[in-house]
Amino acid sequence: MMTHGIQPPDNTGKLGAGLIIMAALCLLAPAAFSSDGTCLTLKAESLVEQESVRLSDIATLTGPSENQLKTLGATIVARAPQPGQTRFVGVDYMRIRLKQAGVDTASITFKGPSDVRITRRSATLPIQRIQRAVETAIRSRMPWKNEDVVIGEITLDETLQLPTGRLTYRIEPSRNEDYLGRTNLALHLFVDGEPVRKVWVNADISVMADVVTVIRPLGKHAYIERADLSVERRNLKDLSSDTISRIEDALGSRTTRMIYPQTVLQLSMFASPPLVRRGDVVKVIANAGPMIITATGVVKQQGGKGEMVRVENTDSKRIITARVTGPGAVEVNF
Repeated sequence: MMTHGIQPPDNTGKLGAGLIIMAALCLLAPAAFSSDGTCLTLKAESLVEQESVRLSDIATLTGPSENQLKTLGATIVARAPQPGQTRFVGVDYMRIRLKQAGVDTASITFKGPSDVRITRRSATLPIQRIQRAVETAIRSRMPWKNEDVVIGEITLDETLQLPTGRLTYRIEPSRNEDYLGRTNLALHLFVDGEPVRKVWVNADISVMADVVTVIRPLGKHAYIERADLSVERRNLKDLSSDTISRIEDALGSRTTRMIYPQTVLQLSMFASPPLVRRGDVVKVIANAGPMIITATGVVKQQGGKGEMVRVENTDSKRIITARVTGPGAVEVNF
């Protein structure tokens, strides 16, 4: 005989799915660290090397489970101070950090001082080694001959304190550095490959070179002769950038001011005599690619070698601008 009636619903599949979801949620949720019977004895002082302070750095841990104590001791409870500096961390702050890490602090016994003094180890710069490296870097980049250069005192902040570890560095000069007189270079410092600081290094560079000096008084507008000049070795760092080094560069020129003996001659102290004057008839040379054309012209203003002057073409009466190339000669480029 078959009996027909209402059968109870089969919820086996739904129940299994619910159990799976609950298990997944349990895995994702942060598990509270079981700390029953754990005792932390805080140290009065602690010396650390890393940027992060772990619980085992500032406390002695005892408890029933060695593995749990190891895990608990690795918990980061504070940030270390700067190298060579000190900070204090209190029990209340430790409790907060431990709770944030999922540790049940209610069952932990805290013993010892209420504050821990934390000092971070530091390393000092190897000053002499860096100074030698800076001098090597300067000599490898400077435009001067080694024998003409004297590198004076090389200075940097000797009180700088760095994290402990393997120190490396890179030296970079300033942009457009001329390596003369006071010179600044950037010193990039790395510890265990990580950049930590950039400091400036100062060096004083002397360069000895031949310069032209005046050996007897020269009045204003006086013509300069060979007997008026001498060549001496002087330190370029004390001189102007327009100092001349060859006597030939000044011969035949006229002074623009009174010049006294032992003065180092500069370009601003003299002017080349004019090679053409207003009304002079000159030869005009025109360069037009492979062709050279010559003409005659009359100068409308005086000018020295290399200067631009106005010239009137005697045939066309046209005014052109030409460069003085020598006595009675000017040049035009097309």
